[in-house]
Amino acid sequence: MFAKSARPPFKLVLYILEGTSILIRAIKSQRNLKPYFYSQSAKVGGVGCVLGLPVAYYLFFVIAALFGIDSDVPLRSYDSVLVMTVFALCFFTLLFSLYIFTLLSGAVYFGIKLKKGHLNKQEFINIVFKGVYPQHWQKRL
Repeated sequence: MFAKSARPPFKLVLYILEGTSILIRAIKSQRNLKPYFYSQSAKVGGVGCVLGLPVAYYLFFVIAALFGIDSDVPLRSYDSVLVMTVFALCFFTLLFSLYIFTLLSGAVYFGIKLKKGHLNKQEFINIVFKGVYPQHWQKRL
């Protein structure tokens, strides 16, 4: 019985490590881009962040209202566990919102590139969902 209860945390750690390795690979792939493609990637990411921040900001107020936190009352008057819970939820909401809107802006921008024939379907999927760019976009080392 102990072995069964030990598996889910182990799987969670594996998922976190896998997600971290994907993130590291995406960052390395972007940092090694030729200047033109790096500029494109940065603009797409910037648009996604600009669109995602207002949505996250609105959701912060929704989350606070769901937990009964009033914006006119100082946070020190609330229970510290409640404040930390809301803060953590807002932080993950921010990350999720930025990811979703960056993904959407990338899908639109690189979808146009796909339709024009500048990318194939696999390159499109790798760029938008994995953050891994084609080899011919990379600098030669």
